[in-house]
Amino acid sequence: MKTAVQFGAGNIGRGFLGQLFYESGYEVVFVDVVPEVVAALNANRRYHIRIVGPGASDIPIENVRAVDGRDREAVAAEIARCEIACSAVGAHALKHIAPNLAAGLRQRASAGAPPLNVLVCENLHKAGEALRELVAESLPDHERESILARTGFVQAVVSRMVPLQAPPAPGEDPLRIAVEAYKRLPVDASAVVGVLPAIVGVEPVANFQAHEDRKLFLHNCLHAVLGYLGYLLHIQFGYQALADPRVRRIFDQVLNESFHALLTAHGFDPVEHRAHADDLVTRLGNVALGDTCYRLARDPLRKLAPNDRLVGAARLVERTGGAPESLACVIGAALQFDAEEDPAAVELQRRIRDDGLDATLVSVCGIGHDEPLAERVRAAYRSLPASLTKAQG
Repeated sequence: MKTAVQFGAGNIGRGFLGQLFYESGYEVVFVDVVPEVVAALNANRRYHIRIVGPGASDIPIENVRAVDGRDREAVAAEIARCEIACSAVGAHALKHIAPNLAAGLRQRASAGAPPLNVLVCENLHKAGEALRELVAESLPDHERESILARTGFVQAVVSRMVPLQAPPAPGEDPLRIAVEAYKRLPVDASAVVGVLPAIVGVEPVANFQAHEDRKLFLHNCLHAVLGYLGYLLHIQFGYQALADPRVRRIFDQVLNESFHALLTAHGFDPVEHRAHADDLVTRLGNVALGDTCYRLARDPLRKLAPNDRLVGAARLVERTGGAPESLACVIGAALQFDAEEDPAAVELQRRIRDDGLDATLVSVCGIGHDEPLAERVRAAYRSLPASLTKAQG
């Protein structure tokens, strides 16, 4: 049986990629460092995913096993004979999987195996390039160029949403994981080496940057709208924020701003782009996902960064000739996020208190104090949250 090696047996590895590989006829070999997960996968050789929301169902994922990521020899042996590999370990852990991957690639080279493509499913800009560089560091000088030439580090855009997992009930599959039904995985066609095996849900795309931007400036951006406005209005869940007229008005306006900026910048097919946006809104309203506004808003220093979901989207709107009025409103709301349990929120409020709003806009958001965007954000910051209620009234 053809084999897929999946680095990471967590929410995305088990809850998304394992399904795609299984449905494509692969034996899935998970590589993980949690002994209990490795042991359970090897004992059961199967697990279940639970599709939550519309079309709810339980799906068995079979023909699986696992190796311990600390056993380099075992991992390398799996890489040496697999047809496809994939990482979903978290950006911070890429440096830990690179030596094992390099060892396996050396074995492939010695055996004259075909080129290998590694799908890189990490929440990191240019994650494919990052993993390639880490693997290169683990290869001997005399082998590096030839091995890298036969390895594709193929970045992917992961959009499947996975809720916080409840502990398994007595007698329930301990590996069971709840996920939404969405299972499209755009990947960077330009990074593929040789032929990419056919895999359910995997969509090689020529303009990968367009799909990255759409994930960040629509999906992640709209999550932030629900998180920051919902938090300001003391709403617990993202789906509740979406249903609140005060939030929904701004949400729809942000959607419109980002939608048209992406359409102009990247030339998406208008019908497909609209269908994608409409489907996204439906998915964000999935009650079963249970994302809290706090979870959607936490880590504001990262989410307010110059190229991230809010300021980055606003800049795209500006570059395409628009005015990011509603995005500025959400940036203003994000600057008010003050959850004491979030260290990034505490630091953000300290900066605003000690350095002032204008200096914080520069240091955190990269927005100069004399820019039109800065004026829009300042006005929103001063008027929130009262302006949400006034506008609705």
